Amino acid sequence: MTNKMIPTLVLAGLLTGCATTVTHTSLTDSSLLAQASSGALAISDGAVITDNDASFLSKIRLVEEAKSTIDLTYYIYADDQSSSVLSEALIAAARRGVRVRLLVDYQTNYKRLDMFTAMERRGNAGKGSLAVRFYNRPTRNIVKDAVYMTMGCGQAGAASKEACSADKMAAVEKLFADEQIEGVPAASLNVSNINTGPSGLLLSGIYAKNANLMTLAIEQGQNIDPKAAGQAGKATPEQKESLKKLGKLYWQSRTAPVFQRVQANLGLLMAEQLYASQIVPVKNELFSALPIDRKFSAEEKLDWDHITDFTHQKLLLADSSRVQLGGRNVENSYHMHPNSLIEKYVFMDTDLVATLTGDSGKIIRDAFDGLWNFNRMVATLDEVRTHAPNDVLWNMEAYTMAESACSKQKLRAKHEACVNGKFKLAALSLDQRVEAASQRMAQNAKVYRAAYAGTIQPSQPLAVDPSAQLYYLENLPFDKRLPPASRVRFYGAQAGQEGNGGKHITEVWLQALSGICSKATVAQPQMVILHSAYFFPPANLASSLAALVDGKQDCSHVTVRVITNSLATTDLTPVNLLARHAIKAFAEVTGLQHGTSRAARFEYYEYQPPVGNHNLSLHSKVSLIGDQLIVGSANADVRSYMMDTNNAMLVNNAPKLVAAYRSFVDNILATPGRVKQENSYFVSTPRASMIQEDLESLHATLKKYHMDKHLDSEQMKTLDSRFLALLDAAYNLTRAAIDPNASDAARREAQQKFNDLFQPI
Repeated sequence: MTNKMIPTLVLAGLLTGCATTVTHTSLTDSSLLAQASSGALAISDGAVITDNDASFLSKIRLVEEAKSTIDLTYYIYADDQSSSVLSEALIAAARRGVRVRLLVDYQTNYKRLDMFTAMERRGNAGKGSLAVRFYNRPTRNIVKDAVYMTMGCGQAGAASKEACSADKMAAVEKLFADEQIEGVPAASLNVSNINTGPSGLLLSGIYAKNANLMTLAIEQGQNIDPKAAGQAGKATPEQKESLKKLGKLYWQSRTAPVFQRVQANLGLLMAEQLYASQIVPVKNELFSALPIDRKFSAEEKLDWDHITDFTHQKLLLADSSRVQLGGRNVENSYHMHPNSLIEKYVFMDTDLVATLTGDSGKIIRDAFDGLWNFNRMVATLDEVRTHAPNDVLWNMEAYTMAESACSKQKLRAKHEACVNGKFKLAALSLDQRVEAASQRMAQNAKVYRAAYAGTIQPSQPLAVDPSAQLYYLENLPFDKRLPPASRVRFYGAQAGQEGNGGKHITEVWLQALSGICSKATVAQPQMVILHSAYFFPPANLASSLAALVDGKQDCSHVTVRVITNSLATTDLTPVNLLARHAIKAFAEVTGLQHGTSRAARFEYYEYQPPVGNHNLSLHSKVSLIGDQLIVGSANADVRSYMMDTNNAMLVNNAPKLVAAYRSFVDNILATPGRVKQENSYFVSTPRASMIQEDLESLHATLKKYHMDKHLDSEQMKTLDSRFLALLDAAYNLTRAAIDPNASDAARREAQQKFNDLFQPI
């Protein structure tokens, strides 16, 4: 997400379910075991890696030395130069006899479906095997809505336009009634592989984020012709192109993640002003086509609200004994230093690698199995190609030409047969696309070795004490205590019930913070370090931090340091814009430091862009709470802690590593110009001044992308008011969530509202 995603609209329909108030007790050995996916894991060696090159070479080494199994999970798995080297290493491992399993996020990686098929085919051509699966497949409800949207009234047998919606729903229910997947009723799993043609096109367009394909699917299924509506025949080519994107805009304005939804509404606002005479008739047609006016069930609403639940885990487990995890995805930006091959950001990140002794690594393999086999959310590549085939996505020109050539065929069956025949003749086949993906992989890997590998300089990681004990933690979409066959999907977690909602990393954080003050003495002061790319904490975490600095308990020997990105270094501008107002509320309620001898010292730092390297951005997700270090994939933000799956390793009994990491952070703080402490800014800057700064930032962004030219003064006022309403929500809900004078129930309600509103960001 970039600063093109401008926050301009207040979200409606907050989920404000009440949670039972739970007081988080201090983290103990028994409570840690209750939350962790593993018991204490002993190691023979380990290291914390802060260098991009060293992290990548470590992954390659684990893959090349693997003898039996390799299990991987990643949010982003790219097809660039360094990623291609890893892909070829995985293929080589499979061909020499290793079983390779790769789980990737559906939303993020759908566009690379052909590459993953190429990996499977090549990896399965030897002694071992290679399988890829996608996480967070479209649910049965979402597939049903895709069919509904792309089903014309005539197909449903509707006697009149007024009866269309009900008759379409009846036809959809009949179509899905008897579907089974691997002998199990699909309805019991809330998944589906049904594809009526246009419905598969629509899902392909949604996951590829392709406006033309989404609109094509709706127009094809509904027989909507924008040029035939109203005065569209007089439209200019530019206006016709705008009309072509209406389907995506209306769909995204109701179903997309928060900032895509905001952007879609902005697009509609502009389009309706500029092309009103052409749009209104088409808009009416689209409203009859989309399932907007029918009432969603609670289950359907949850499915759409959580369509962007990501697998945000980063894991490489070789031979169930050598593990590497942390914040790095598979992409150049995470595995290189600045160079000409990287187009955007270079990320500073942190991984932990360790060799586990005995059979303890099998526990992590079993945890991987839990996600890999969770078929309520995980699909094989064959299933993806069934319910959302990508053939048209990569052959749009051929498909458009086939549609045009068959336009005189009015009977639907003959029209479809004509289009399919001509498309098959002109389109690149799957075999051809897979071969092209293989060639790109080989060429990219060659470029990495020739242009970059020789520039790598050695670096020194932070050694993990041999006495250390590791605990594997996860935020999960199910109850890990249940046997796999009995697990059902969770949709986020309630404030105060984090562990019971599968958010075990969150629960451990809250428990660890709860007990930190009781551990701190004059002789043994305690440090909390949150070194995180995004600091937009869920309101329950903000409440735990507020308890350290409000003076009600003796935290006088505790120091809290937050080190995160600034607006100048972040790759997610909307997070920082909203976070500023949550931090302002935190500063006003707590004072950051009251001056009382009982309050913890709170220090808030933001990275500054280094001279000549403005695309360097923090991506680490590391927390140090007393003598426990947690390295993983979860940010200190609402989404990571309340929505996505994440993983982390908690390191116990490692005093040398803790000292080394504290020294590493101290060096960052001591480097001139590297970070800036912003306590005084948030304490003393009037919020009105902050709002004015953010409005100027909004207007500068509009001007940068030439969007300001399409907005008159009234439209700009509307946009500004919607933008400010989001900032106000972040500010007001944070205040209410940590208000020391409010009841526990009132604070918990505010926390839940905050988390529900902002978790999609």
